[in-house]
Amino acid sequence: MKWLWLVVLLGCAHDVRARYASLPDQPTGTLVLTMARPASGVTVAINGLLVVDDAHTKHVVIDGVPVGTAEVVMAANGSDKAFNVWIGSEHPTTVPLGVPDEGMGFVKTIAGSLITIIVYSLLHR
Repeated sequence: MKWLWLVVLLGCAHDVRARYASLPDQPTGTLVLTMARPASGVTVAINGLLVVDDAHTKHVVIDGVPVGTAEVVMAANGSDKAFNVWIGSEHPTTVPLGVPDEGMGFVKTIAGSLITIIVYSLLHR
């Protein structure tokens, strides 16, 4: 019975805190990504640098992001988003994000594959 609690606790979403590898003399700020619901496979790259890899979370806080415009690429629940955001040094920059349901990514992939096969078959008769 004790192992069941361990499985339940490990499967729960938890807040993720990460640090961007910035230069020591570089002005930095904090980026906060808040999702509408917990997501699996959360991966975040900032300016091409991977800072979060395959987390199950609803809330990501990344410290040490260089001040200025940052290119953020985030994947969650089999879907990805890319956007630019201004990072300031005075206050954390918070970005609310909607994420698809966990099962929808797989369903969309299957539906897209089936449509492609059907259209290909109809065009090559």
